[in-house]
Amino acid sequence: MHTFETKIQELKVSVLTEVARLAWTDKTQSAILDIPEKIIPGPEASLRCCIYKERAIISSRIKMAMGGDKTNPSVVEVLPIACDECPVTEMTVSASCRGCLATRCVHACPKDAITIVNHRASIDHAKCITCGKCLTACQYSAIVKTQRPCEKGCPAKAISMGPDKKATIDINECISCGNCVYQCPFGAIQDKSWIMDAIQMIRGGEHWGYKTYAVIAPSIAGQFAPATYGQVVAGLKQLGFSGVAEVALGADMVADRESDELAEKGMLTSSCCPGFVGYVKKKHPDLNEYVSHTPSPMVMIGLHLKY
Repeated sequence: MHTFETKIQELKVSVLTEVARLAWTDKTQSAILDIPEKIIPGPEASLRCCIYKERAIISSRIKMAMGGDKTNPSVVEVLPIACDECPVTEMTVSASCRGCLATRCVHACPKDAITIVNHRASIDHAKCITCGKCLTACQYSAIVKTQRPCEKGCPAKAISMGPDKKATIDINECISCGNCVYQCPFGAIQDKSWIMDAIQMIRGGEHWGYKTYAVIAPSIAGQFAPATYGQVVAGLKQLGFSGVAEVALGADMVADRESDELAEKGMLTSSCCPGFVGYVKKKHPDLNEYVSHTPSPMVMIGLHLKY
């Protein structure tokens, strides 16, 4: 039996499983609306305030399992209905405040948002711009910045709060690293799935005569325990894939080609991770010339299989 690190992962797999099952049997149009009630049977809510909200969130996850918003080029999207449990990012005065005479926090604030009330610092959040100057000024570390996990975990600083206090992703800054997906404790940010496209490709190959290959990472050996590696490969072929290849072979190809490129240029950064490449392009464009022109292992193994 497969074990999950979090309940969020379990829900994601449940939704993907049901969507895939319907896609295989051509029942997507007729039975897709039945999935929320199947996954959340009720009558009592177990995760949110009521089963109706839980089912509404499952409906949003179903949309992501089917490719998400087609007009949004980002790999990850916020599920607005699920984003309402985190505290608002703000500066907060903790119990460590001593009501000192120096009041450095008051003098450090550029917006006059801090006053002393009953010998204790008080922050007017209507004025506060969360600049953090009071945080560094306090000698008792009595002021803390309570920040949403998604904001804190985003290396590109692409996440902020919208007017409705829900997370918003700036696609011009987002590098699609997926860290926000993992960091969100409520599963309100999710990566899109192309599982239906994969199923259509497999079934189309049977009709049109082309071949489809499953390219797997070495870590897959531990994803389906206690099944053996050979059983996983056999299962993928039984699903309809023409063959199975390991992306590690593509990594070997990349290493071989990049060694020549490094010798030629003298300085080189990896092109293997799309998130890393995106970060360089958007945050440090001056270093873009050092990014290897060699495709990623995934692309290399794809070219190998195609040609």
